Amino acid sequence: MTSPNSIDQQTIKQTLSDFTLPWAPDIMLLDANIIENITIQGQKVHLTLNVSTIPPDAAEPLRAKIEQHLQQLENITQARVFLNSGTASSKRLVFPPRQPANTAQGKNADPTWKQPHKHLHAKPNNNGPIETLQSIGCIIAVASGKGGVGKSSTAINLAVSLAKQGLKVGLMDADIYGPSVPHMLGLEGQVEVVNHKLLPMTAWGISAMSIGMLVPQEQAMVWRGPMVMGAVKQLLSDVKWGELDVLLIDTPPGTGDVQLTLTQTVQIDGAIIVSTPQDVALLDARRGIAMFQKSKTPILGIIENMAYFSCPCCNEKTYIFGENGAKNEAQTLGFPFLGEIPLIQAIRSGADAGVPIVAQDPDSVAAKAYQDITELMVPVIKRLTIQRANKPQEKTEE
Repeated sequence: MTSPNSIDQQTIKQTLSDFTLPWAPDIMLLDANIIENITIQGQKVHLTLNVSTIPPDAAEPLRAKIEQHLQQLENITQARVFLNSGTASSKRLVFPPRQPANTAQGKNADPTWKQPHKHLHAKPNNNGPIETLQSIGCIIAVASGKGGVGKSSTAINLAVSLAKQGLKVGLMDADIYGPSVPHMLGLEGQVEVVNHKLLPMTAWGISAMSIGMLVPQEQAMVWRGPMVMGAVKQLLSDVKWGELDVLLIDTPPGTGDVQLTLTQTVQIDGAIIVSTPQDVALLDARRGIAMFQKSKTPILGIIENMAYFSCPCCNEKTYIFGENGAKNEAQTLGFPFLGEIPLIQAIRSGADAGVPIVAQDPDSVAAKAYQDITELMVPVIKRLTIQRANKPQEKTEE
């Protein structure tokens, strides 16, 4: 057997040298040149097969056989094999998704890509709503105008707090370039696939899915806009969410491709804006609010994160970033102010350890702050669920 240090692409290919193609038994796998990509991280291997000319059902036995073979090798702890069919109807997730040919520059370029604002209010097409989202009560985006305001930790603790109140909660990490939800929830290992759909991982009472669960942890997401948009759509349509009271979507900072894709693809029932108190953060938060308003997505409220530093010795409050900035902004804009989250070390350490503060220390000041916010959210979620049930979906997969 080879040593762990000797695992490389050539070693992987050598172990597959005897494999033939099920649809062409006289052709060896390596001679067919369909191995598109091999990614190795330590003792974990991800391999992609380009079967764009073969029906996915015909290629599935080969995919399963290779995956099983690699998993049995002594120096590999995890092996995942993906099929890249090159079509929108692919039954296996492929990351990064292949860039469609019509997104190239020129007169045949995709008009949606060249003019991203044109179809913000697009009418439903014949594809109908995304099937995997039909059992979800409502969908809420957790957003911020800029990075570094603690949006992901807020989304995670809100999700866990809602679950502790008896709701069935899902959390989708839509931050393609910087997925942090798996680490903050302490999730590792292989995502299970059933009937060509990914099953979300579960932790702390919630179901979660992130692109961070599908690609090596250290892989850089050097993807152009169309590839990011394709990945977001796959996280929505190729994941079996099941029955949920609410699906929270942790969106990336800013107002770019991911946000546009979400608002074009599915019906977002409401958005929660997270901001810190200082003016710089509030400036960008206003841009995020304007984007959701343009897509006719209701703003459910504003949360002020890192509102104050709470001294662990005397509990004295110090307003490091200014006082009541987001609260005053909410009042000025006429949106509900949902609450303030203190700047406490335990929130950061819990995120680093994969244990949200609301699960780690439910009686803490920070956990109670999240609980107060979710108590306000529960009746809103019920109202949005009723509205969604009585209203045809306006956004569909394109």
